[in-house]
Amino acid sequence: MKENIFILLLLLLTTLPLAAAESPNGTIPFDCPDVPNPKFQFHFTRELISLAVTTFPFNTVENIYIHIYDDKADIFHKFVQYYVETLEAENWHNSHEDSTTRLYILERPTTVENQQADNAVLGLFALVQSDNDVYLLNIVGNVPLRQARKLLTDLGDIGIDIPELKSIGELSLPKPEEPSAGMPLPTLFRMRKDSASANKTDSALFSTSFEENHQGHWTYRGHPIERIQIRSSDIKHVTVVSSGLKNGPEDITGLLDGLSSNTDSREIPKFIVLPSEKTITITAGNMSDETQPTTLTKVFQTGDGDPIHEIVIRGNQYTEANTVRAALEKGPAKIGAAVDALPDAVPTFERVEFLIEEVDSQRTAIITAIEKPPALRFYTDGAPHLGSNRVTGWELGVGIESGFRVRKEHSSAFTFGFSSESAGEDNSKLFGQMGYGFSDKQPYYRLGGRAIWEEPYSWQFGLTAQFQRATSITAPDLFSHYNDTATLLLRMFGVPDHQDYYLRHGVEVELEWKAVFPMRPLQFLRLDHSFKLILLAESHDSLQKSTDWHLFNWGSKSEVRENPLITPGQMRSAMFRYDFDTRNNYFGSHHTFFVEHSNPAFGSDFNWTRFQAHLRYAYPLGDHQIRARAVVGSATAPLPIQRQFVMGGIGTLNGYPLYAFAGDAGFLLNTEFIYQLFSFGNQSLAAAFIFDGGQVWNLSENQRRFDPKGSVGIGLQFETDVDIFRFNVAKAFDAEQEVRYNFMFFYSF
Repeated sequence: MKENIFILLLLLLTTLPLAAAESPNGTIPFDCPDVPNPKFQFHFTRELISLAVTTFPFNTVENIYIHIYDDKADIFHKFVQYYVETLEAENWHNSHEDSTTRLYILERPTTVENQQADNAVLGLFALVQSDNDVYLLNIVGNVPLRQARKLLTDLGDIGIDIPELKSIGELSLPKPEEPSAGMPLPTLFRMRKDSASANKTDSALFSTSFEENHQGHWTYRGHPIERIQIRSSDIKHVTVVSSGLKNGPEDITGLLDGLSSNTDSREIPKFIVLPSEKTITITAGNMSDETQPTTLTKVFQTGDGDPIHEIVIRGNQYTEANTVRAALEKGPAKIGAAVDALPDAVPTFERVEFLIEEVDSQRTAIITAIEKPPALRFYTDGAPHLGSNRVTGWELGVGIESGFRVRKEHSSAFTFGFSSESAGEDNSKLFGQMGYGFSDKQPYYRLGGRAIWEEPYSWQFGLTAQFQRATSITAPDLFSHYNDTATLLLRMFGVPDHQDYYLRHGVEVELEWKAVFPMRPLQFLRLDHSFKLILLAESHDSLQKSTDWHLFNWGSKSEVRENPLITPGQMRSAMFRYDFDTRNNYFGSHHTFFVEHSNPAFGSDFNWTRFQAHLRYAYPLGDHQIRARAVVGSATAPLPIQRQFVMGGIGTLNGYPLYAFAGDAGFLLNTEFIYQLFSFGNQSLAAAFIFDGGQVWNLSENQRRFDPKGSVGIGLQFETDVDIFRFNVAKAFDAEQEVRYNFMFFYSF
C-alpha cells in the first residue's frame, strides 16, 4: 500500500468518518471483535475521489473504506472466518478465493426478467494478505460488473496499491435462469450539430445535477417498464416528469407527449428516452428540433447480438437527418455493417467512424461522419469592425477573410455583414482587418494567413503568420475579454476600463498542434491538449490616453484612468505554451503552462526568460459551484513592464485598485463559491463569495519578504444559458484600502 495518499486527502482525514456504518447499500462495517487497531484507515467519499480521478468507472463509486493491519497473530484467518460468515448471511457472492485473497460482491437487487439490465454490483469487499500487511477494503457504489475488475486494478490512481487485486480475473455472478425474450425495444436516432450552441446544449443536457428513481409498472412502446430514472440539470424538469408518472397515464410515450402539449413550450424541455429491457432513463433538457431523437423502424444490434438503444450522428454540417436515417433503415441491422454501408448510401459522406458507448447497460452507437468538401468551397466574407477604449477612442474598420470551407455549406461565395457565414470554422484562410482610431488619429491593421491540417475529432496542426500594427493588452491571461461586445458596452456606459494597452508593430508566427480526446459519457465532452510555439519579431511602444468620453461623460468633464507606460523596444521572443482543457458548460479544468525567452542574439532589446503556470478549476455542487485558480510566475532577469506579473482589481485582487502590484515574479490564488439563490427557467440568480490572495517580487529587491496581500468580497450574479452578469463588492485586508466595486459580463477565470 502506498501510504503517500494525496496530501489534501490526509489533511481532511480528521473530519471524515473512518468506519463504515451498516446499511443495505453495499457497506459492511469493519467491526471484527478482539483485533488490534489498524495502523492506517481512511474513508474516500465521492467528493474526495473526484478530486483525484473523475473517469469511468470511478464515477460510479460512492465510498471506499480501507483499513490496514500488521499481519500478526493469524489476523488474516480471523478476519476470513468472521467476515465470510457476515457476507454470506447478507447474500454476498464469493467471486474470488485463494490462499491470500477473498473477494465478495453484492449484486444490485434484480428479478429474473431484468437481470440483464441491472447487471451491476452495489458493493465489493476484499480481504487481502500481502507481505506483512492485511487489508480490509469495502467499495460502495453502483458499479457495472464488467468494470469491477478495472476498478480494482486502477485503485492506484487514488493511492491504493494492492498487487494481489491486480491479478484477479474477470468477475462474475451466479447465472440466473434464462429470461424469456421480451419485445424488442426500438433504436433511437439523433443528430448532433457541431456548433458552439450545440456543444453547450449537449454538455448542459448530459451534465445533469438532479436525478430521481421511480419503481412501478408502465409501458414504453408496448414494452413493460418497472424502473424509471429521471435526469435533468433543472429540478423543475424533474418535478414535472415525476408528477406525470404519479398522476398520468401508464404509457410513457403518451405521458411525455402530453407534457409537451399541455405546458408552455418556453418552459417544458425536450426528452431523450434511453430504454434498456425493463428500465428507461428520461433525460430532460432544452434542445433544438433538429437534434430531437426519433425512432428508427428497426432494432439495431452489436456484432454479439446485444441491442443498440440509440444512434447518434455527429460531424455532419450539410447532410440532412432524413437522408442518414433512411440509409440506416435500408441497411443491415448489425451496427458495424450498417456503418460500413453509409458512405455508399449517403452521397455527401466521404467516410465514417463509429464507437459504442455503454453506460448502465444502455448502448449508444456514436457515428462520426467525415463529409466530402462542399461544392462551393472558396469564399470571401467581410464584416464591419467597431471598438472603443480610452487609447484609440472610437475605432471603426472592416475585417475580411478568404479561404476554403472545410465543412460548412454556404449560400454564396461572397458575404458581408455583422454575422459571418464562416464564423467559428477553423479552416485554411487569408485574413485582414483595418481600422482607424478617431481619438488618437492612428491607423491599425492586421494581415495574415492560416493553414490547417487535421484529422477530425483526433488531431489538428495549424500554422498562422500575421503582420500587424495593433493595440494589445498586458497580462492577457489574467485580464481577458478585450473588445468583446459585453466589455465594449461597459466602457460605453462609463464602467472603468480594466485593461492597459500598448502598441505592437511587427510579425507573429504561431505553430499549434492540438490533440482531442473524447470523454465519457456519450463522447460529447472533450479533453483538449494544445501545444503552441509562438515567435515574435516586433516593436513595442507606449500608448497615451486620448479620450475621456463615455455616455455619462459626454463633454469629457471628468477624467478616466491614464494608460501607463511600458518598456519600449524591439521584442524578439520565442514562447512554448501548453494548454490542458476539459471545460464544458463552464465546468472542468483549464491549465496553462508556458515559457518565453527573449535574447539580444535574436536582435531583441531584451534578455530574459519567464515562466508561468496557470491552473483553473470549476466544480459543480448541485445548484452551486466552486471555482478556484492558482497562478505562479517567475523570471531569470528583470522583465519589461508589458511582460511583468501583475495583479490588482477585477478578477485578481478584487479589493485593490487595477494593476496595483507588478513585478518579475509572484503568485496569485483566487477562490469563489457561487451559491444559487433561486432559478427561473434558464436564468438564475446567485451570490458569489470571493477570496483573493497573492504577492509579487522584483528581482532587483535585495530582501524579499513573504508579505502576501489579500481581499474578500461578495457578488450578485445573474446567469442565463449564454450570458453572465456580475456585480462585486470587495475589501482588502489592508485597512488603508477603500471598498471596491466592479462589473463583469464573464467569469473571473
